[in-house]
Amino acid sequence: MRFRTASAITLLIAALAAAACSKPTELASEANAKGRITAKAAPAQTAPPEVPPELLLEEPQLDPNAPQDPNAPVDPNAIIPLGRAVTVSDYRSSVSGDIAALPPVSDPAALAAAFADWRGRAAASPGAMEDGAIPLGADPQEYRPSDAELVAAEAGDRLAAALSGADDATKAAVSTALGGDASYKRFDYRVVDVMGSGRYFYASSPKSASLPL
Repeated sequence: MRFRTASAITLLIAALAAAACSKPTELASEANAKGRITAKAAPAQTAPPEVPPELLLEEPQLDPNAPQDPNAPVDPNAIIPLGRAVTVSDYRSSVSGDIAALPPVSDPAALAAAFADWRGRAAASPGAMEDGAIPLGADPQEYRPSDAELVAAEAGDRLAAALSGADDATKAAVSTALGGDASYKRFDYRVVDVMGSGRYFYASSPKSASLPL
């Protein structure tokens, strides 16, 4: 009787063990997934937490009309815009003396004589094309005029201005002084401000022009 009871107990323990082994094992990832599904979602459009007023910093309001402090330190790297047309003296300051020596627009006869002189010098001393410093705002090829070309061009521009609206007698006298040749070469000038490097001036290639005779 005892043997049968022991055998029954043994069979019961074996059945319970088999049943336990047949239950599938739950993975950690599955448990986590169940947790995410059953978790309570946050309400939509939840307002951010309020920041105490004493922790808020006010942005300074700059007044564009406020007076400037003349004693304020100057930024050495700041480039002030030129704010005017570029002149031949900006491009090459070494010719400023010859430019200043040209007769005024109000004296077409003297200006014509000076122009004729400088035009002859320019023809004997032409400029040339050279490689441009592209990182400094130059074109791949830049024309570098001679000093004589620059002064002759300025004299020609001034003489053209003097002859605009001049009477026939004045134009005839100028035409005679120039041997009837009203042509000349002129230049345009431009400026390029390069941050961290400086200001650079450039001249155009010679442009054909004619005096209004």
